[in-house]
Amino acid sequence: MKVRVLTAIVGIIAVLCLVWLGGWFLTGAVFLVSLIALAEYDRMLKQLSIRIYRIPAAIAIGAVVLSAGFYSVKVFTAVIFLSFCLLLFLILSIKKEEMTNLVYTSFGSLYFGLGFGTLALLRGSRELLPAGAVNGDPGIFLILFALVCTWASDSFAYLAGKSFGKHKMAPHISPNKTVEGLIGGVLGCVVLGMAIAYGFSYDMTHAFFLSLMAAVMAPVGDLFESYIKRACDIKDSGNILPGHGGMMDRFDSLLFVAPSLAAVLALLR
Repeated sequence: MKVRVLTAIVGIIAVLCLVWLGGWFLTGAVFLVSLIALAEYDRMLKQLSIRIYRIPAAIAIGAVVLSAGFYSVKVFTAVIFLSFCLLLFLILSIKKEEMTNLVYTSFGSLYFGLGFGTLALLRGSRELLPAGAVNGDPGIFLILFALVCTWASDSFAYLAGKSFGKHKMAPHISPNKTVEGLIGGVLGCVVLGMAIAYGFSYDMTHAFFLSLMAAVMAPVGDLFESYIKRACDIKDSGNILPGHGGMMDRFDSLLFVAPSLAAVLALLR
């Protein structure tokens, strides 16, 4: 437990420093994490005798994540489209027996590229919030909002499940997750999400609905990664983070929260 807590403290401090620095410091760090997550994904799928095309996937993910560093929704969207068109060209050079590998390669590229890319995009894009929507830097607000909502969902779900959990939520995927934990995670996510919004003078009605969306997407992302691990018959995606597993284990919820938040805000604009 001490190792787990120490890793969490160091990780949170490092993330907050990168959020404050922003720019290519944050984008570069997110890019590195996305490649580590891709390597974990590859190792997991080998348990099912599935081989992904690592170099094309890394190129596609890298292009998408690094394009987020320009902080333009249009550029980001265009690069996503072009990157996955490039992946589809692999069809011309593979045998039909390899189609399963291509499908998992394309999915992994979308999963990590879009998830990590939108996380970097939130930090700098001025296109996602109208001028004057917050008191302070809108990029810092957006990425802190995504991070705090995700952390609150995970932490309060764990605490509530540990203290009151009785009814299993999805025993065939993750036996330890309970309905009581889910409720605790939703409440913690909404409360802390609105607290961050209040601190930045953001519209509280919008903050409530965005927090609620994050409270739904965070456990969905967690369960999705748990399903992959259960299918591959492994406990953790990796061991790079002492006491916490791999990068996929730590960013699973955020990989669903960040794209959802960016998409809703882009549609509202």
